[in-house]
Amino acid sequence: MDIFEKRRNNLKELLSANEKEFDAVLIESPENLFYYTGFTGGEAAFLMSVDDKFTSTCIITDSRYYEQVEKECPDITLIRLESQTYMEVFKKLLNSDLTLAAEDTMSITRYLKFAENIKNVKICIAGELINRPRMVKDETELVIIKRAEAIGDEAFTHILDIIKPGLTENDIALELEFFMRKQGASKLSFDTIVASGANSSMPHAQVTDRVIENGDFVTMDFGCVYKGYCSDMTRTVAVGKPSDEMKKVYDIVLEANMRAMAGIKEGVKCNEIDSLARDYIRDCGYGEYFGHGLGHGVGLYIHEEPRFSPKCETITKENMVITDEPGIYLPGKFGVRIEDLVVVKKDGCEVLSHSPKELIII
Repeated sequence: MDIFEKRRNNLKELLSANEKEFDAVLIESPENLFYYTGFTGGEAAFLMSVDDKFTSTCIITDSRYYEQVEKECPDITLIRLESQTYMEVFKKLLNSDLTLAAEDTMSITRYLKFAENIKNVKICIAGELINRPRMVKDETELVIIKRAEAIGDEAFTHILDIIKPGLTENDIALELEFFMRKQGASKLSFDTIVASGANSSMPHAQVTDRVIENGDFVTMDFGCVYKGYCSDMTRTVAVGKPSDEMKKVYDIVLEANMRAMAGIKEGVKCNEIDSLARDYIRDCGYGEYFGHGLGHGVGLYIHEEPRFSPKCETITKENMVITDEPGIYLPGKFGVRIEDLVVVKKDGCEVLSHSPKELIII
């Protein structure tokens, strides 16, 4: 039994144990298609039986992906669309009264077409159940994520020799992206953030042609996809001499990062980890300037569950991969964020980001 079949069997058990008594599950998101089948094409529909009322398990796709499905998913029946639409195929396959588990990413259009054309099927959104197994990574996934994050570390080391006054934010972003691709990344985890000077006060600032100047903080938030899995890290550096206020804020963010990290281990509520950093920043007088959650899960998608946030009461489990990224953002002045990627362990955490965190002055 390969890893994908094991994952499918685990999902069947989860859905079978649910009170809604699902008969089948429909998966269309690229991340879950890969997680449960191994298919990397991204555009397909996977139908799987959960009980005896629906017995088909298949991948439905068009001619662009026939050969790919046969190579990547040899144990799953391929249904070729040919001249049919997806809905026509669904109608043929789902021909009895069924309860269908669907992802929370199902489009309104798809949902309404089901309601109009396949009235015997009751669609229940079960995104939390379908996504839940992805929160805890297996050893194969961890090896890949570690390499993805290592590419980020290598990119940061490289960019330290590049950054200087006179370059633009766009220059730095392009160099980071190019370097990560050369190291084996297939694409970016998300649009790279390079925010300098007053732009760094915006947590998700867009890259601009602003020229780096002496006295600037430069915040770089970047990641790549390696063999399907994402990495994520943020470092803030100073170009030229930073002010006393800049150094003070940087030290507070670094301490918040370390306090949260010291509390990360199996069996802790995610919001309690968030509080370790948030309460410290508040006590230092900057609480109103830290508005986002402390961290998020990372895997096949850059923002996964669980999350270190005030509202998330998920209990941490060993081998969850999650970020630790406190920040302080002073509007119109500057911002600081320091982000590490960590693996939850029974008695602590394994830090996957190895780039230095002490303030670097270039």
